Amino acid sequence: MLFVDAHVHIYDCFDLDVLFDSALANFQTAAKHCGVTNKPFSSMLLLTERASDNWFRHVFTKIKTGTDVNNPDKRWVITLTGDELSLRACHNGCPGKEIYLIAGRQIVTAEKIEALALFCNAGINDGQSLNETVNTILQCNGIAVIPWGVGKWIGKRGGILQDFLTGYGGKGIFLGDNGGRPWCWPTPTLFHLARGKGISVLPGTDPLPLPHEAMRVGSFGFFLDHHPLNINSPATSVRDLLKSDKETLYPFGRLQNIKSFFTNQLQLRFNF
Repeated sequence: MLFVDAHVHIYDCFDLDVLFDSALANFQTAAKHCGVTNKPFSSMLLLTERASDNWFRHVFTKIKTGTDVNNPDKRWVITLTGDELSLRACHNGCPGKEIYLIAGRQIVTAEKIEALALFCNAGINDGQSLNETVNTILQCNGIAVIPWGVGKWIGKRGGILQDFLTGYGGKGIFLGDNGGRPWCWPTPTLFHLARGKGISVLPGTDPLPLPHEAMRVGSFGFFLDHHPLNINSPATSVRDLLKSDKETLYPFGRLQNIKSFFTNQLQLRFNF
C-alpha cells in the first residue's frame, strides 16, 4: 500500500524533524485506521513549492554535488533515489521507515486561481491564464491540480473555474481537497461537477506557514491499495499510475475542527 499527502509545503518556520516525525506518525495512524497492521506500506509527500521557494531543488543539488546538507545530530537523513523528481527521508533510528518527497510547484494564474504542478520541477511562471498554466504543466509531464482554498472558489474566480471545468475535455487534471477545510462546511459544488466529468479529487493537508502546522503533514491524503512502490523511480511510477486513471484513490484523514480553523486564520492574518 502507498499513503500519499498530495499538498505539502515546507516553510522556513518548520522544523524538519518535527515535520517528518509527524508525517510518519500520521501515516501510521492512517494505516491503522485502514486496517493495515501486519503488512508494510510506503508513504509519500507531494511538495507544492511557491515561486519564492526552492527547498527541493536546493537539497537535491547539494546532495548530488556532494555538499553535505545532513546534520548528523538530526533524526532524519535525506538521500537521493533513482529519479530526479524525488528524495528519500530516512529516520536514523527506524530502519525501513522512509518518506518519499516528490518535487512540485504552486502557481498563481492571471485570474488569481492557484494551480499545482505535481511531479514537476520546471520553472513555470505565475501570471499565465488558467488554460495556459494547465497546458504548461501537462507539457512538462506533470499532473495539474486546482486546489480548494479559503475564499478562492467563490465569486468571479469560482465562475471562471466552473466554466473551465465545464468545457474541459482532456485528461491529466485533478481538483484538490484541503485538510484545513472545516468539517462543517458543505462539500464544494465544484467537486460534484468535476466528478461528473470524471475528474478525481486529490486530498492533501496544505499546511499553513505557522510552526505548529508542520505537525499536520501526512494527516490528510489518499492511499492506493494495491500499488507496490518502485523505490528506484518513485516519482515517475506514481505519476504514471495517477495519469493512467486505472486505480481507485481512497481518501483518509479528517477535516479540521472549526476552532482550529479560525485560530489558524487569525494567527495567519494578525501574526499573534
